[in-house]
Amino acid sequence: MNPNTKIPTSRFPTITLLASTALMVINCSSTALADPIDLSPGGLAVPESIITFSERTLADTSQVSTEFADLGVTFLPNLFYRTGDHPDWASVEGPNLRTGEPEVNPFSIHFGSALASAAFTSIAQPPTSVTITAKLGGVEIESFETTISIDNPDNYFGFSDIVFDEIEVAYTEDTRLRIDNIQLGPGANLAPLIIMDIDVTESAESKSVTLIWQSRPGRTYAIFTSEDLQNWSELNDSVGSGGDRTSFTEEAISLEGTSRYYRVEDTAD
Repeated sequence: MNPNTKIPTSRFPTITLLASTALMVINCSSTALADPIDLSPGGLAVPESIITFSERTLADTSQVSTEFADLGVTFLPNLFYRTGDHPDWASVEGPNLRTGEPEVNPFSIHFGSALASAAFTSIAQPPTSVTITAKLGGVEIESFETTISIDNPDNYFGFSDIVFDEIEVAYTEDTRLRIDNIQLGPGANLAPLIIMDIDVTESAESKSVTLIWQSRPGRTYAIFTSEDLQNWSELNDSVGSGGDRTSFTEEAISLEGTSRYYRVEDTAD
């Protein structure tokens, strides 16, 4: 099975496997998973690091894709390095990145590892409607719509209290966006495992979900579940390895109108 496959079910709209992580999500509604960082005056309260783009000396209008990879971010397809700021640009000081030209829309900020929170400053002239989307392994986790303008001093955008490794920005107007001060929050606690397959069994009132993941002989695994990616409950802390493939089944789950996430961790020393 392709680990990014979305599998329709009669009572759960989609089941999504996230590639190259040990996280699986069963999406059962379109409700947002956490409050986005939208028009915030300061972004993250305590970022673990901030990328200001003054860390490199690049020529004005140079394309930027992997030049800041060692600091934890890359840009796809690319953005453009600008050396100058403007006294009226709130939270945009010194070097920053811009979207054109040629035009880059949409573009994504890719993080070197999964994060629990991240934010960035963005301004646009003229103002534009934007859709900002958090993704993990290429799969959409959460999205919101807002307006980016040059006139609003509260211009930090991002996500917190979810797990993601990419933020995609798509905008509607003929404009230029500037990006600055990318704040990186703490890394997400994801074990380096790959969930290979799932099996869902449905009865009249509930479902049973079996996770199957890539494993190693002699290891022990813990299984956790959550409905909001913030509060996790341990289902089992001593699942012994079955060799190259190990499985765990949660029985009789009633998930009407909710979301359910699973995390598998290797607990052996």
